[in-house]
Amino acid sequence: MRPAAVRPAIAAHPADASISRVLWHLPEVSAGRVRRTLDRAFAMDAQTPTARRTKLFVRGALAGPAAWSDGRTAAEAADDLFACASAAQTCDRTLFRALVGGLEPWFATRGLPQGRVEAEIFYGRYRQTPGGIHREACSNLHLVVEGEKAMDFWTEDAWPPKGTVVREDRDPGSGAQEQYLPDLDPRDHRDRAESLTAARGQGFAWQAGTWHVGRSAGGPSLALNVASYGRGPARRGPVLRSWAERFAGEVPGDWLEEYRSHLGTDGSAGDLLATLSGLGMRPPALTFAGGPPVRTARVRGPARLESPVLWYGDGRDLWVAALGASVRVPDRADIRDWLTEGVLCPDVGPAVPAGCRPVAGWLAEQGAMTVRSGS
Repeated sequence: MRPAAVRPAIAAHPADASISRVLWHLPEVSAGRVRRTLDRAFAMDAQTPTARRTKLFVRGALAGPAAWSDGRTAAEAADDLFACASAAQTCDRTLFRALVGGLEPWFATRGLPQGRVEAEIFYGRYRQTPGGIHREACSNLHLVVEGEKAMDFWTEDAWPPKGTVVREDRDPGSGAQEQYLPDLDPRDHRDRAESLTAARGQGFAWQAGTWHVGRSAGGPSLALNVASYGRGPARRGPVLRSWAERFAGEVPGDWLEEYRSHLGTDGSAGDLLATLSGLGMRPPALTFAGGPPVRTARVRGPARLESPVLWYGDGRDLWVAALGASVRVPDRADIRDWLTEGVLCPDVGPAVPAGCRPVAGWLAEQGAMTVRSGS
């Protein structure tokens, strides 16, 4: 049985173009949460000298992560400030869960890349992205969270101009190809670009290999970018679409093997489901600051899904996955039926049968399900 369709929280117009305008609505992705996540990323880098999660440019000069906290007031008042953080979803579990839930319909229709998916935060007021016009081996979904931001894109066959110097680089996290045009001032070539502007609730989407540069000269802007990496050069690579309308519910065995080949991995079924349940994003660490794990308590209904849940069974074992993790339980009809009911009717909140309480408790630990617990 196919999982129920959901109303997309992110929509691109036009949907299949190499460059699209985007409308989005993710209530948990607030300016305050994204700012706090950026602060956390800089604080983590300041404590780890070898970390490369963040970058900070003040008036064109590269500054260390400690400058973000030590001189933040002065830095934010600068006319030229650019700050960014990669792997932002690993710094805040609520942000990670919101992205998984909001992006799942997006990736189900557009397809998952061969490489990793990662959330990035961009903040500042700057004439152009440091490094200037560039392109990468990742497709991007750029959501403006606060302020106003503009992007310039160059898609002509005759671009870049003949004789232009192209500087090669590599993404420090994945080794994916990046290319820069250091000798070109974007302002001198804007007449050949497609320029788009977006504010809160709007954004842009563009395919890997598209030449582009960002700017936020009119005032500070805050944006959350979702980068989907391939394994090859700076152009769009193969993608894998869902077996149904969504990445949720029971995963067919043949599709799971296709996913294994797509990723180029020899991981187990549980590993594959865990990766798929996070849409290829690395999850943040799971902590239990509020008390003991939920599954140590007796779980009783109703239970409501808070994020997509996946499962695959071989008749003996059943692997259940959510938010970047998986668990193995006996492959039983009552567990399958209860999971199916929850995915088909995520807002109804089906009761938790006694035999499903360990699975429900594990899902609650992950933050993928809300349940009532009692002694």
